[in-house]
Amino acid sequence: MSTLSIGLRQKTTALGQNEATITLEGNLDNSTVANLEAKLLPTLAAKPSQLILDLAALKFVSSAGIRLFFIATKQQKQNGGQVSFVNLQPQIKEVFAIMGSIPDMRIFKDQAELDAYLLTRQKTHLQ
Repeated sequence: MSTLSIGLRQKTTALGQNEATITLEGNLDNSTVANLEAKLLPTLAAKPSQLILDLAALKFVSSAGIRLFFIATKQQKQNGGQVSFVNLQPQIKEVFAIMGSIPDMRIFKDQAELDAYLLTRQKTHLQ
């Protein structure tokens, strides 16, 4: 049986926006997807402006996991928020490369690249 550890960190940015980061460690497949769904759906219901999925320790993702990523992206878009994926390992990058033509999915090399992007976007809105 596969295992998946899920971490959730929430914070308010300097601009007063809610940000949630979910870290995944292990395998996201049919036997673990319900665990992520149980953590993800309430997080989405809180309508964070930014949902970050940190996949640094994710070893495997199945179509069931991809389905949840789509749900998160769709829900965030409906709520005016965004989903970003960071720290993808090579095997996960390959899955995302296959999905690369999917609109509204943002993939970043790491947290620093995401932070730089967000800073630029936020400065644009303040001007």
